[in-house]
Amino acid sequence: MLQMLYVLRTYNIWSCMTYFAQAVARALEECGLPLVTEFALYNLVTPIAVSGQYADEKITRPPSTWNADQLRRLIRTLMKRRVLAPDDDFKAGVWHVVGALKAASAEEAICLVDPFAYISHLSAMQRFGLTDRAPESLHITTPSRALWTRLRDERMAPLIEEHPDWEVPAMTRIGVAPVVRRRPVIFHETKHPAEPSAIADSYARIAPIGRVFCDMLDQPDLCGGMPHVLECFERHAETWLTEIVAAVDEFDSAIVKVRAGYILEEWLELGSDTAAGWVRHAQRGGSRKLDPHQPYGTVFSEKWMLALNV
Repeated sequence: MLQMLYVLRTYNIWSCMTYFAQAVARALEECGLPLVTEFALYNLVTPIAVSGQYADEKITRPPSTWNADQLRRLIRTLMKRRVLAPDDDFKAGVWHVVGALKAASAEEAICLVDPFAYISHLSAMQRFGLTDRAPESLHITTPSRALWTRLRDERMAPLIEEHPDWEVPAMTRIGVAPVVRRRPVIFHETKHPAEPSAIADSYARIAPIGRVFCDMLDQPDLCGGMPHVLECFERHAETWLTEIVAAVDEFDSAIVKVRAGYILEEWLELGSDTAAGWVRHAQRGGSRKLDPHQPYGTVFSEKWMLALNV
């Protein structure tokens, strides 16, 4: 009888314990991530490694130390057990979760791999219903290399400060193939990225709608061309006037303010004190055109000092 009680007690103790790799596999399954980078996996696993438990269950044989080398050993173990597999659409450092319930779309995969990337230009216009065009290529914007590195350092700083003795794996800028999930991708780098918004029920991010209108005026060639941009303004600017005016006012470009001022004030006659004030950015004698990719033409706006070459 005593021996049976001892066996039952021992079984109960060990039944609520699990191995480290098993706990991580459960965490990956429960968090639902379709793919992970080395840094993302490190963040997910660190609480498990430090506490020695997961979901109130003790872990048997937890790592005695937790650093980048231990993480790479864990990744090798998870790959052997077919929990993780290298993702062919990215260079080294990205793995898709084999048992994920939902596969990542092209935009989700890119936004998971690059924490500062977001959908932009014609792709964002389509998402917001501003255009009836269906671009074959996915437009993605990410910060310029120097800015990306600074943003990376800022994001990693709290983790490094909390654990100064740990060897925290660096968040790296991972190369992306020109085709992701069988979809062509066009990347844009900028020194002035938007503060993107999360898309509901998705891992992807998108430029705010006001910024999308700014990008139309700044880079119309990436948004279907200036004639199409004007069509979009004509159809939707009144609906989104508050967002457009706020975004243009913050946008660091005089020519965007001049183009927006002409379109909103003179062409569409959508009154706004803020938009009217952008006329101070008009430049007499300057080489400013409504469409930067077309000849000047013969029609000009005297107020906005802009060639109306569309």
